[in-house]
Amino acid sequence: MNRVERKKIKRESRMKRAKRFFLRLFSFVFLIVLLYIGLEIVDETNRGMMSMGDTSFFSYNKFDDKNIELIFCGDKYLVNTEKIEILVADIIEITEYGINNLKRFAKDKGEVVTKLIDSVINSTKSK
Repeated sequence: MNRVERKKIKRESRMKRAKRFFLRLFSFVFLIVLLYIGLEIVDETNRGMMSMGDTSFFSYNKFDDKNIELIFCGDKYLVNTEKIEILVADIIEITEYGINNLKRFAKDKGEVVTKLIDSVINSTKSK
């Protein structure tokens, strides 16, 4: 087996692993969504059958511009939306900073590799 065939087999195995990973990830997310939908349907059906008007499995009520009441499994949680907005903005900022660092790193390394290749080519031409 020559080098080209080994590279081709290695590339195909990497692609198979990536496909398996994404298939498993999709399956996991799909099962979680099905579980949630099933819980919602069963909860709604039981509450309708027993004529219950109290809190459900998952719902929310908006108090004002700053607060939301989340109801999960019959428990009530008060959530401040301003804190969540600040947290999301921080996460977006950190992500953008990381992506910009990766782009800058790739650009710098690309320039170094290009200079190295040019120097090797120029040194072989001068001989």
